[in-house]
Amino acid sequence: MNALTPLLPALHALEPLGLPSESFKTWFAYANPEQAGRLAPHLEAEFRALAGAYAGSVDHAYLRSDAFRANVVQAVRAAEVAESEAKLRFIARALAGCLLNFPPPALDKFQTLRIIGELSERETHVFVGLFDLLDPIEPFEDRIPISGNATVAGLTRQEFAAALLGLGQLGVLVRDGESWKLTALARQVATLCRVGGE
Repeated sequence: MNALTPLLPALHALEPLGLPSESFKTWFAYANPEQAGRLAPHLEAEFRALAGAYAGSVDHAYLRSDAFRANVVQAVRAAEVAESEAKLRFIARALAGCLLNFPPPALDKFQTLRIIGELSERETHVFVGLFDLLDPIEPFEDRIPISGNATVAGLTRQEFAAALLGLGQLGVLVRDGESWKLTALARQVATLCRVGGE
């Protein structure tokens, strides 16, 4: 079965933004259609919000490109391993974010979606929660002490520290002396998902 079939209603929401319906009817992906079905309502909600609030910022050339189709498939594959509705919403928000124009430097959308797909549930929770712990004005210049007592809601200090290590392995955080700092890749993830004031 075509795993993209459950996404057709969501993709139809992009027609007013310039995605011809005949273009995506032939798209195909091998993946778990049940997980794609779980992703579909989140994707439709994000696309409809995009068509409303962000319609003037849509990258129309990207919307009709093979790159967008590849990223839709990437999002469906990321959804296969998503363990929660929160992670599915995060994936949907990232894919919708791919449709927006951003100022330079250019985002590597495919790379960013790949990283988002590899984030565990806990790492996703911690990544979003970091923006409540860091300086709201300059989060990318702020740091989290490695030996500090910081954590995010619902996690012990040890669970938080393990998630920081995982984010470091994915290139989202880097050790800077005795602290963790967000990387350029973290900025891309935050920008696509519109977290942390991006």
